[in-house]
Amino acid sequence: MRLLHPERIHPTLWRASQLALGGLRHLPTGHSGLDEALGGGWPLGALIELLPEHAGIGEVHLLCPALEGLADRCQPTLLLNPPYAPSMQCWAAWGLRPNDVVWVRTSSSRDTTWAVTQILHYQSCAALLCWAHTTPYADLLQWHRLARRGSALVVLYRPHDTARRDSPASLRVDLRAIPGGLRASFLKCPGPIPSARDLTLYPYDHDLDQPGPAAPPGRLPRTAGTPVSLHTAPDDAGTATHGTGSDR
Repeated sequence: MRLLHPERIHPTLWRASQLALGGLRHLPTGHSGLDEALGGGWPLGALIELLPEHAGIGEVHLLCPALEGLADRCQPTLLLNPPYAPSMQCWAAWGLRPNDVVWVRTSSSRDTTWAVTQILHYQSCAALLCWAHTTPYADLLQWHRLARRGSALVVLYRPHDTARRDSPASLRVDLRAIPGGLRASFLKCPGPIPSARDLTLYPYDHDLDQPGPAAPPGRLPRTAGTPVSLHTAPDDAGTATHGTGSDR
């Protein structure tokens, strides 16, 4: 007889194809379907991997409702090696405080490993969003262990073709663009595997009920639900930048 839900007997029991729940804390995602699939939201104090098919499909905007929920922690959101320079006007338009955003750029994979390790070791942020292309398993395992010591939202953006590689991350989600939103496929998740492995997400839906600002004469307001670009053009100046309300 196959026992499908051992956690119903005791929360410390789980199938070998799953991860133990381990008392993970969750941060609401702002999307009811995703919250339900993840048992309450994004796991905190855990390594999360998001694997977008390419940059700019809404993989960062997807996290905005959760990042808003961390605003009262008085700790920054760290962006480590995003593909383009962050637009602070865009972050402000999303309801996030630009002064709480710190942009860090490293010059090598070795520096990236050092930076992530130090950030997680000293628990110096409310959220860490890191873009990493080639990361050895040993480094991922170290980050996973360090993340579990804290309560930050730790998200690692990895190339789409790494989906078949082993990873110690607690949550791995494949993201693909669809008209007006994203399709999320759960590759690995804590606790019971969601009954629906694929979930259709419209990360801009939470804007629909918010009144938009009045448009200046001669200009049309942005249509609700239309994606806003996360970034400006690439900029090679500087390695660490605090949000100041400007593009840099």
